[in-house]
Amino acid sequence: MEQPQTVQTQLSNQKKRVVVVGGGPTGTLIALYLAQMDWQVSVYERRRAEPESSSSRRSYNIVLNERGLKALQQAGVDLPSAKQVILQGNVRHTAKGTTLSKGFANSVSIDRYTLAQSLIEEGKHRFPHKIQYHFQQTLHQVNLKEKIALFKGELGEHQQEFHLLIGADGVFSTVRSAMEAQIQGFQVQQNRDNMMFKICQLGLAKDLPGATETWTSCFHTWPSVQPITLLAPPKTDGSLNGVLILPQEGEITYEQIQTEEAVAELFAKKFPDIFPELDQKGLPSGFAQDLLGQKAAYGGVTTICTGFEGGDGVVLLGDAAHSVWPSLGQGCNVALESCRIFAETVAQAQGDLTVALPSYTMIRKPDTDAIARLSEIGFGGNKRATNILFFAKIIAFVFLNKLFPMWFQKFALFQIGNAEVSYFQIWQQVQIQNRQLLIILIGFICLFALILILILSMHQ
Repeated sequence: MEQPQTVQTQLSNQKKRVVVVGGGPTGTLIALYLAQMDWQVSVYERRRAEPESSSSRRSYNIVLNERGLKALQQAGVDLPSAKQVILQGNVRHTAKGTTLSKGFANSVSIDRYTLAQSLIEEGKHRFPHKIQYHFQQTLHQVNLKEKIALFKGELGEHQQEFHLLIGADGVFSTVRSAMEAQIQGFQVQQNRDNMMFKICQLGLAKDLPGATETWTSCFHTWPSVQPITLLAPPKTDGSLNGVLILPQEGEITYEQIQTEEAVAELFAKKFPDIFPELDQKGLPSGFAQDLLGQKAAYGGVTTICTGFEGGDGVVLLGDAAHSVWPSLGQGCNVALESCRIFAETVAQAQGDLTVALPSYTMIRKPDTDAIARLSEIGFGGNKRATNILFFAKIIAFVFLNKLFPMWFQKFALFQIGNAEVSYFQIWQQVQIQNRQLLIILIGFICLFALILILILSMHQ
C-alpha cells in the first residue's frame, strides 16, 4: 500500500521554498537575492502593508556606506535618487564652533522604513511570481525538524512549510529563540549598551547658524564632554532627523526629563545652536511633546551566536544573528553585507543547503564577532563620542602615519566602510596598533626613567 507523503517528501517535489521572518531591509533584500536564484520566497512581516504616517511610527535615517551599497547593487537594486541623500561630509558642532570634514562622504542617508519599502516594491516589480509578502503576520510556533512554521494574524492562523527558514526578525528574534530551544549546543550571548535614544526632528539644516549650502547633504554631530550626544543624518527635504542619546544613569537621563521646561533646558545648555532663539520663541510647536511622548529605546545590543544555522533548514541573518551597537554606524551595513555573502555562499554550493549553511557560518562569523567587539570599544557605553583615550589614539595614529608611513598604518577604524577590507582584518589591525602604542608608551616610560636616573646621579 502506498505510504502517505511526509512534509519532507512533499517539499522535495517542489521548487525550493524559503520562509523569511521579518520584512525589514535584511529580510526584503535576501528575498531578492534568492528569487534571482529561482527560489520561491515568502516574507512574513508583523507590521501593516500600507505605509504608516510619520506621526505614528518612529522614523530614523540610516547611513549606508560602501558595504551596504555594494550589497544592494549586486542584488540589482538602484535606490531612487528622490528617496536618498548622498552625503558630502560630516559637520561637527561644538562649543568652539563647527568643523566640516570628509567623514561619511559618498555614503547615503535613507530612512530605514523607506529602504524596506523600496526593496518590497523592487520585489513586487521584478519577481511577482517568486516573492510573496504577508503582512500583519507574527511567527507563533516553528518546528525545525518537520520544517513547519505557524503564523498568526488578524484573519487567524496560517501554517507554512519550508525548505529553508530565514530569521531576519531583529535583535529579539523569535526564530533564534526557537533555535535555542530546539538545537542542541546553540547558544546566544547579548550585551546591552547602557545608552538610551529618542528621535527628534531638528528642522532645516540651512537654518542652523553659519550654515552653508553643503550642510543639507552632511551628517551632523553634537558631541559633548558628558555622555550626551546628538546625531543627525539629513533627510531628502533638507531637514535633520536627530537621534538624541542619553545615558541610563547620571545627571541627565530620560527619566529626569519629564517636562517641556526640562527639554528646553537640555537643548539650551547642550545644543544651543539648534534653536538659537530658544529664549525668545521657545521650542518649535510640538517638539517637546513628541520627544516626551516616545518611549526611550536601548542604544544597542551586541548579539553573538555560537553559529548562524541549524542543520539544513534554518539560518539567521542581520540583527537576529549579529546585532551591534550603533556607535560605528555599521548595523544595517553589516546586515546587508551578510545577505550578499550568504547569497554568494548558496550560489557557490549550487543550492545545497547542507553545504551552504555551515559554510556561511564559517565564512561570516569571524567578521560579525569582530564588528561586535569593535562597536563596543569604539564609542561604546558611556564613552560614546567622548572617550578621550579613543580620540587620543586617533590623533596619535594620524600623526605617526604622516611621520612614519612605513611603520604605522592609518587608524584601523578609518577602513570601517571599505567593503574590500573585512571586519576581522580591521579587528586584527586594531590589536596591532594597540600593541604599537603600548610599546611606544613603555619606551617613553623607560626613557623618562633613564633621564631621571642620570639627573639624580649627576647631583650625587
